[in-house]
Amino acid sequence: MARRKAIALAVPASTAEAAALLADYVAADRKISEVQLVAEQVLDQVKAERDALIALVSAEQPGRFASLKAWWEAGGKDIAGKGRSAEIAGAKLGVRLTTPAVKFGKGWNGEKVVAWLSNQRWLGKTRFLRKKVELDKPAVIKAIGEPGVAKVFAKVLTVNQTDEFFIDTGIDREAIAKEISG
Repeated sequence: MARRKAIALAVPASTAEAAALLADYVAADRKISEVQLVAEQVLDQVKAERDALIALVSAEQPGRFASLKAWWEAGGKDIAGKGRSAEIAGAKLGVRLTTPAVKFGKGWNGEKVVAWLSNQRWLGKTRFLRKKVELDKPAVIKAIGEPGVAKVFAKVLTVNQTDEFFIDTGIDREAIAKEISG
């Protein structure tokens, strides 16, 4: 497949042409911000209406759940026969086991259990202990300027930071939002 050439750019030949092009750039950036802000306002209004409706309907759900749970425990479970759940009105209800979880005894927490297990003379304890080791990239970036550190890392990694062209239009999105609102 043949390689396509990039479209030739209309590069300004003078400061006046660059200023005119930059003015067009800023105007377009402002228009983009206005369109985005109007869309965000409309979406925010729709989301607020959605949230109000969900809150209204959701407020009734805990009572329904509690009533159905009480009915199930009071004898509704008989419809399941030997099973643990049944299907009624297009929904399944019943009882199920929760996800297993580790629960610590009184006065114990994860750190205490790790310390206790570490002191045991049991070869199998390593199955229950783990260590996570990872590269601290911010520390590498901070220390790479030091001669000794740079020498150590020379073959395995480098820190890359390049110059990047930018245009700061100085457009204040909050000010535009106020203009659009009224």
